[in-house]
Amino acid sequence: MRHLGLLLLVLVGLAVALAGLVLARGSQPAADCASRVVIARGPHGEPVECVCIGGRLSTCFDPGP
Repeated sequence: MRHLGLLLLVLVGLAVALAGLVLARGSQPAADCASRVVIARGPHGEPVECVCIGGRLSTCFDPGP
């Protein structure tokens, strides 16, 4: 019975941590896909070039030649 309680405690902890990550990710502003290639801010505030496909953000990479 003690193992079951410990397992439930670990699972609840993981669920809370996952919910926190999802909420933190959702609070970041999304890039405006007005054109196929847009400049957005990366996770650390640096500019990144992003490709939009079908009006949705597809992938981002460091800007450069």
